[in-house]
Amino acid sequence: MIRRKRFILLLLTMIAALPAVSGTVKGRVVDSQRHPLDYVNVVLTKVGGEAIVKGGITDVEGEFIIQEVPVGLYDLKISFIGFTDYQKHVEITSENPIVNLGTIKLKEDATMLQGVEVTGQASQMRFDIDKKVFNVDQNLASAGASASEMLSNIPSVEVDNEGNVSLRNNSSVEVWINGKPSGLDADNRAQILEQMPAGSIEAVELITNPSAKYNPEGTAGIINLVMKKDRNAGYYGSVQAGVNYPWGAKYPGGNLSANINYNSSLVDAYANIGYRLMNMEGSGSTDRYTFRPNSSRGDTLSHLTQETSDNRTFGGLFVRAGVDFHLTQKQTLGASFTGHFGMNRKSSLSEYTIEDMINNSYQHYRRDNSENGGRNSYNVSLDYLYEIDRKGSEWRSSLSYSNNSHHNSSIYNQYYLSNNGIDYKQFQQNNVNNQGAEFKSDYVQKFQENMKLEVGLFGSWRDRFSPSRAYDLYNNDMDSTLVQYNDYRYTEYIAALYATFGAKFGNFSFQAGLRGEYTNTFIQTRDASDLAYQTTTRSYFELYPTAYLSYALPRNNEIQLNYTRRINRPRGRQLNAYRDLSDSTDISFGNPWLNPEFASAVEFNYIKTWDNHALSGSLYYRYMDDVIQRVRFIGADNVMYSTFENIAEQHTGGLELVAKNRIAKWFNLTSTVNLYYSLMEDVYYDSNLDGIPDLLTPRTEGFSWSVRLMGNFLFGKGFSGQITGGYNSPRVIAQGEAKATYRMDIGVRKTFLDRKLVLALNVRDLLQSHGWRNITYSDTFWQDYERQGHGTMIGLSVTYNFGNMNQRDRKSTRLNSSHIQKSRM
Repeated sequence: MIRRKRFILLLLTMIAALPAVSGTVKGRVVDSQRHPLDYVNVVLTKVGGEAIVKGGITDVEGEFIIQEVPVGLYDLKISFIGFTDYQKHVEITSENPIVNLGTIKLKEDATMLQGVEVTGQASQMRFDIDKKVFNVDQNLASAGASASEMLSNIPSVEVDNEGNVSLRNNSSVEVWINGKPSGLDADNRAQILEQMPAGSIEAVELITNPSAKYNPEGTAGIINLVMKKDRNAGYYGSVQAGVNYPWGAKYPGGNLSANINYNSSLVDAYANIGYRLMNMEGSGSTDRYTFRPNSSRGDTLSHLTQETSDNRTFGGLFVRAGVDFHLTQKQTLGASFTGHFGMNRKSSLSEYTIEDMINNSYQHYRRDNSENGGRNSYNVSLDYLYEIDRKGSEWRSSLSYSNNSHHNSSIYNQYYLSNNGIDYKQFQQNNVNNQGAEFKSDYVQKFQENMKLEVGLFGSWRDRFSPSRAYDLYNNDMDSTLVQYNDYRYTEYIAALYATFGAKFGNFSFQAGLRGEYTNTFIQTRDASDLAYQTTTRSYFELYPTAYLSYALPRNNEIQLNYTRRINRPRGRQLNAYRDLSDSTDISFGNPWLNPEFASAVEFNYIKTWDNHALSGSLYYRYMDDVIQRVRFIGADNVMYSTFENIAEQHTGGLELVAKNRIAKWFNLTSTVNLYYSLMEDVYYDSNLDGIPDLLTPRTEGFSWSVRLMGNFLFGKGFSGQITGGYNSPRVIAQGEAKATYRMDIGVRKTFLDRKLVLALNVRDLLQSHGWRNITYSDTFWQDYERQGHGTMIGLSVTYNFGNMNQRDRKSTRLNSSHIQKSRM
């Protein structure tokens, strides 16, 4: 008897020491059209109980995995606003520890869609395997603002006073509209983004490491603007009017826009039109010392100080329209148009003092500039989609044409303050006609739910013609003398093939891709000394591999590792040798002999989600060769010259943390911290064209950081507020350092008449800090340049929504998808 008790006790002890048996529940959630539903709640409760045992949410492909589920019988519940709840009994046993529910189709709840009252705030950020998505539809700082101003509040994105966009401190970035370049390039996008109403944008996607499926242009990645295009049963639209006033400006600005959507089983159509008029005043200052070459900086030749004030007025019409025809249940044909038609005027007044240290003399003179210009650009696109099967296999093709033309004329007067004597008077004309076409065809074959192959081909053509003239009006306004003449043409052809393959096995996902591109460019230039065009031809073939690895850990943790190779092709003003004489002490021109810049990037991501919180951490490293940056040098005439050059190799590594926290029902906070280290090798430039390059600056390196915060408040029913702020520490640039910058915006919004009427008030640049300051130097100069933007701007906008706005379907049409499709399975 005693032996039996000892045996039973020993057996129980051994059983207790065994690991508890647990299992996994997984599946995929789709809507009635078999489109995946992301961020759907999935919970497990004990049968007959209410306490949640395990839970999770679906990813962008609609898939969920709930791990470490103890043996037992459970009630599974899947719920999502606008859909009927799905419930099912599931059982985990030692014999059957993995329960695969397959594809679960949720049904739309029409009653709920009509009567639901949204009392919380929509999530403004989500993470995918190859991008971060920021929903800006409810961004209060964007009310009545431009797309450029809206982008300045997106984590990792910077917009300087000239409208130039950079991503993670790298200006080599592509800006797309609905997944396509749409005619935007480095020469026109600053002006177009200033005119594009932020209210027409639904989300911003930051794709730091795009897959081989996408154009490898832009070493920093892609910023994709997802335009609003609601898919409703019937029609839905809105009209908006607003006024904005830059503090200290003589006149206010304003905006007026309208949009409408119509959807049926046969046709989806949308149209958006907006007009913006802005008046801005700015200022700048320059403090420059020049030194004798190859001597100590104590041997100073001259000292220049400059103070500038300017006034800028610009306005324009922005138009979008499109229609999709559902030819069959599987085939859709679409056409779209995007256009911008604008004008700009600028006047500036500068006063200079130049001290000649050698002769102990001074020069005081004044320079006034007046500019007038216009810009017209448009893009038309035809798209075709064939959905082959329900698994997700499809074929889509697109053909687009874009045209961007602008003209600018300027008059410069310069005279000495001592005797009001005219130094010179000059008139400049600069015209640009930039056109291009692009064809793309992609085929996706899904072999099963968790495996797919993508192949595609791409072709593009670009042609830019820019004639420029400068006339001397010093002697007689009516008898001008041609002093500068330049014709510039750039033609580019690109042909590419790509393939990617991805699969998912349990918690592990991977995708590998390869893209091959052949590029052929022609550059033709002619100036006053040339009777015929000088032609530069370049052809090259490059491979662009990409790779993505992802593993889902227990308790909503995920790690990702990816690699990409990308290119930055020089274009536009970077190549045009025409000299800009708007500042007689600082003359800029392009470099027709620039080489492409290549970059290889590795990124490791960690993502963790909780019920009310989300955290993303990214470790990244980027190596760039033949880096293109602006360089400065002092000429023999003691004038500053600036141009573009393949200066050096650059290494950048950093850690980026993005957190989304719902602190309370009435408050959520989005925080971004970016810590990075940058190293740039020695910078050389042959300023005298003697074949012996000059060392402008030796190897430079430095650590920098930035922080961005966005807080959203709910004050009551239909009443919300937002505050955003950011700080960028000093950072390394070519030949110097960019000083620290900071900014703060606030806004409030109130809805009336059952959310049909929306009133928004915002204050941008509350601290009047919208500006930048650079310190640049070489062996022959030291310069401190500072520029201040428009300052504090107060804006008020009123929006009226009409149509069946309470029956909005969360889906958008698949042809012009609201999001670039996720790269992984």
